[in-house]
Amino acid sequence: REQIFGGKQLTEEIQRRYGLSYEEAGMAKRQGGLPDNYVPEVLEPFKDAMAQQVSRSLQFFFSSSQYNAVDHIVLAGGSSMILGIDELIANKLGVHTSVANPFTNMTLASRVKAQSLSNDAPALMIACGLAMRSFD
Repeated sequence: REQIFGGKQLTEEIQRRYGLSYEEAGMAKRQGGLPDNYVPEVLEPFKDAMAQQVSRSLQFFFSSSQYNAVDHIVLAGGSSMILGIDELIANKLGVHTSVANPFTNMTLASRVKAQSLSNDAPALMIACGLAMRSFD
């Protein structure tokens, strides 16, 4: 089940908290330069809220299907790149959790910077899937 929760909410909280434009908040989120209180007062509560959203999504899934457990959670999208979010969700929910990388086992052209691609991989899931589609 896909759960849409993440980067937009974090960007809006940064914008509100620090009086930045949406664009400035998004840039600061990705590149750093936020005040010292950002991690404890904004990022950590956001990570907890993200884990809670995943938990609620699982509860909904269990209540609307014949399943009562999952073996693995795969996080994708830009917010899945937040350091430690996979470990936090795994610890809170007791389910193995990993960050998606659509380029695993894919041969890359020599001109592609593998590290840069790896850094952005979770945010490129949809684009990668569309690129792999057949247009027959």
